Amino acid sequence: MLLTPLGPIKIFINDNEIEYTARKLETIDRRCPDVNGRYLIEYEYLKECGAQIIKCLIPSINIEGDIESGEGLEAIAFYKDNIKLTIGAEGEFHEYPQNIDYSGKYLDNGIQYETFQTTGDRIFKFGVSWIHPCSKENEIQAWFGADPTMM
Repeated sequence: MLLTPLGPIKIFINDNEIEYTARKLETIDRRCPDVNGRYLIEYEYLKECGAQIIKCLIPSINIEGDIESGEGLEAIAFYKDNIKLTIGAEGEFHEYPQNIDYSGKYLDNGIQYETFQTTGDRIFKFGVSWIHPCSKENEIQAWFGADPTMM
């Protein structure tokens, strides 16, 4: 389990908590040199499992998150005690996604992927990154650090 300054990160598959490995990553020199933590969590989805809800969240957090999406990136950020923590997911979450065979949603305490019967075998990735102290000048670094497409 990944312990962050804002609480432990938990992964749920169809509301059942699973064990996972969070891989610590190096900072990216130009985009997030000052982040304090940068991790990748991967979940191997198999088509034979059918439709699934894959959640990455901080169950203990009780603050509203800010949605920070980008091209091919869905992310939610939490700010508390001069810390910014971002959880990122690959894709674009729409009710009827185009060009991808999955979707997702933002949660009060995290983010989730949603697979369909047509979703093919794949690795779903979550990026987790935080920065402390957080300022207007450096807060974007947590967003870059949580982008699974750069991991």
